[in-house]
Parts: sequence; structure tokens; C-alpha cells
Amino acid sequence: MFVVTMDERTLPVWLHPLAWITAVTALLPISVGAVVTTLDAGMAFPDWLTADGIFVPFYPWLQSTGDKFVEHGHRLAVIVMGVVIVLLAVGVSLHVRRVDVRWLTAGIVAGFVAQAILGGQRVIQDERMLALLHGDFAACFFALTGWLVAMTSPRWQTPAPTIDTRRGTAAVAWCAATFAVLSVQYVLGGLLRHFGAAHAWLVHPWFAIVVVFAAGGSLLSAWRTEAPELRRAASWVAALIVAQALLGVVTWGARYGFPQWGVVAVQQSTWQVSLRSLHKVLGLVTFMAAFVALVRNVRATRQSLGGMPWPQTLASPTGSRA
Repeated sequence: MFVVTMDERTLPVWLHPLAWITAVTALLPISVGAVVTTLDAGMAFPDWLTADGIFVPFYPWLQSTGDKFVEHGHRLAVIVMGVVIVLLAVGVSLHVRRVDVRWLTAGIVAGFVAQAILGGQRVIQDERMLALLHGDFAACFFALTGWLVAMTSPRWQTPAPTIDTRRGTAAVAWCAATFAVLSVQYVLGGLLRHFGAAHAWLVHPWFAIVVVFAAGGSLLSAWRTEAPELRRAASWVAALIVAQALLGVVTWGARYGFPQWGVVAVQQSTWQVSLRSLHKVLGLVTFMAAFVALVRNVRATRQSLGGMPWPQTLASPTGSRA
């Protein structure tokens, strides 16, 4: 007979901190990568797995300058993240029986490998479209690490709050809409950064209004569920979106200027590079927060409708591990 024991449902105490370390470490190559894109330094080296013919870990990074310093810093940050992900994968495979945690960890590992290959192909083929996809996929990968942080948190180990199913369904719909329009806005921003696309230049700043409206609807619907967990998640998303919108206005002024108000953009100044890179990183964090809020709402609504609750575990024979 196969049963699930309480021990198998309980996560190791080190897993949640390691999930946090994974997410924070993932921000390191993402942040440096944002600077690489801002400086247009992605092709500082024409080769991958090597840098000017030298195996990446052994390249004299501190002796390099300019674009090569930034791009190689990005590659070294990827190696650091890879080490953390290997530790995560080994720990989960040996000590965790939860199906959801194991599958999500597998997705993070697969996402890391795919992202690394995509970044390498961007260099080998010198293709800006691959650079765009590399940046967009980074947001998807980071969202998975945020989900793992939520899934391994103490709050997730208890049943989700019971909510009115109609209000819960409405909250899920608003969260999904917010995540969808935020995804579109993220892609538009990527088109603007990588290609200076005219349609993105025209649409991106104004589409932010749609994103803010969706965030407001999501916050209101979460408040109606009366669930503190969902209210908190929606509040974070709304705050990040407002902050990102305000930062976007400042970044736009630094990048393009506001001639009618006497604001002139100084191209590739430290101020401009910092703002543009920060706007990219904050957008990615907002994307992750919106995704986690959506997952939390789906979880609560699903359980309120009588669905199978999370967490789930691998079944194993009584008194033994499979």
C-alpha cells in the first residue's frame, strides 16, 4: 500500500533559504546583463565558452576594461548562478519528496541550461533577435525562482486561505490580465532597447497606462477576497508597477530628453546607463511578482473550489522511501 507520510510532506529547513539564495543569485547575471544591453556590449567577445580564446573562468577579467569587463562580468555571474542551481538540484533530488518542488526545480534547471545556450547562440550568430529572446526568457526564468521562494515558504505549507469562489475567480482573472499586459509591456520595452523599434517607441510609454489600470483592478479584486495573503501579493505588484512607471518617466527623460521643458539627454552618461539598466531590472522583478501573485490566487481559488490542495508528494510504501 502506498501512502504519503508527514515526514515526506515536510520540507528541509534549508530549502527556503536556498530558494532565496537562488533567486537573489539569479538577479546578479540579470542585472549585469541589463548593463551589457544598455552599453551594447553583447558582442565584446566573438566566442562563447571562451573569451578571446581563453576558457571563461581563466580569462584575466580584472585586467580588462570597457565592454569586455562588463560582458565577462556577466559570464562570471552566470557561472556563480550555475553553482547555486547545481546545489539546489542535488539537494532537492536527495532530500525532497514533494512533487511540486521537484518539478519546479527541474524547470529551473532546464530554464538555466536553455538560457545559457540562448545567450551563447546570441554571441555565435551575432543576432539581435536572439539577444531580445535572451532578455525576455530571463524574465520567465526569474519568475520560476520567485515561485520556488513562495512554494518553499512556511506560509505555503499550510492550506491556502478559504475565499468566496466568485471573488476568487474574479481575482484570478484580474491577476491573469495584469500578468498578460505586463508581459506585453516587457516585450515592447525589449524591442525598444534592442532595436529602437518605432512602434515600440510610440506604444511602450502609453501602454503603461493599461498596466497601471490592470494593477488597480487586481488590487481591488484581491481586497474583496478578504485574504491577507492575496491582498499582500496584489499590493506588492501594484507598488512595483507604480514605481516602475515613475522610473520609466525619469528614464525616458534621461534617454530621449524632454526638449519642450529644456531637458536634454546625454547619451551613454553614467546617469543614463544606470537608469536604463535599473528600469530593465525593476521591470523583471515586477514581472516575477505578478506571476507569483497569479499563482497564489490560483492556489487559493482552486482549494476553495475543492481541488487537490498543494503541497503534493510522491507516494511511497509505508515506512520507506521510493
